[in-house]
Amino acid sequence: MASTSYKARVIISEEEVSDLTKVDFAGSYKLLVAAKSVPAPASAPNTVESTTMEDDTQTFEMGIKTSDSKEVTGNLDKKYLQAINKLNGKKVKIMQLYGTDGIGGVAKYAYVGQVTATPTDVGGVDEILEMSATIIPNTVAEEVTDGYTVTDNKDGTFTVAKAGE
Repeated sequence: MASTSYKARVIISEEEVSDLTKVDFAGSYKLLVAAKSVPAPASAPNTVESTTMEDDTQTFEMGIKTSDSKEVTGNLDKKYLQAINKLNGKKVKIMQLYGTDGIGGVAKYAYVGQVTATPTDVGGVDEILEMSATIIPNTVAEEVTDGYTVTDNKDGTFTVAKAGE
């Protein structure tokens, strides 16, 4: 069954992560920004050419994935802008939620990253001001759809728990 982008969200826990090898993504989260666009949580791997002079067609092996910065855009909102910038480079838990239920019923990806926010360029007259939340990933985004449940507290906050707890 297909889903739309309605209620695709990025949520963030303000709890700083000190040990990147043992991250429990359970905890209290809030909406990063009311998003207008959400980037992919992970990228496709690079390809490494394995062709020899004996091959009549190029061949490849799967290489490593890149982990570039991610830009989440939304309308410029003082509340989100200041909340993100108060994180001050801390390594925090981030979860990307997919599914029109707003709680990641279709897919959930979790990782640790550092976030900063800035207003975006103003392109001309008669336009809505936007902001960009830039996420620098510190860990690989893991698909955790069945591993965690998300509860929307209906006040801009979310509770994430390990599935079955």
